[in-house]
Amino acid sequence: MAENTVTDEERLYRNVRGNIECDKYNYSSSGELIVTRNAFKDTNKSPSVDRAILLGNDPNKSKKSPSDGIVMLVTAKVRKIGDVFTSINDDEKVFHSVNVIPDHTEDNRAHALVTVDPDFFASNNKQEKAFKRLKIALARLATKNGWTIEPNN
Repeated sequence: MAENTVTDEERLYRNVRGNIECDKYNYSSSGELIVTRNAFKDTNKSPSVDRAILLGNDPNKSKKSPSDGIVMLVTAKVRKIGDVFTSINDDEKVFHSVNVIPDHTEDNRAHALVTVDPDFFASNNKQEKAFKRLKIALARLATKNGWTIEPNN
């Protein structure tokens, strides 16, 4: 396994704040988890994840606080997200391909980013709308997988 390439088979962990009031997740009336797009907020529009394999497949190593939960994504499914686009005008859209790239930090060699190509562009409003589509798609994938570690609230 090369640390400088994220393979399609890799599992990715995302820390989710454990306090339900943070609006990162909720539950349906039948008690099923619903991860919200807010779980993937990022000021740089590139949500961070941890590569499970570089953490020894231990999701506890991704927790930022003891009360937080962890959701899991699979790289190939993230890369297959196809509904991220920027509207140029009413009948023209530019689609962004989604990728996961390594982003090692001094404290975390497993750190990676979910990115798009081309980068988000146009007005701030259009960038936010395109990023919202990415967050919604990531939240759907996380919801399908359920909790890897449930939060302790």
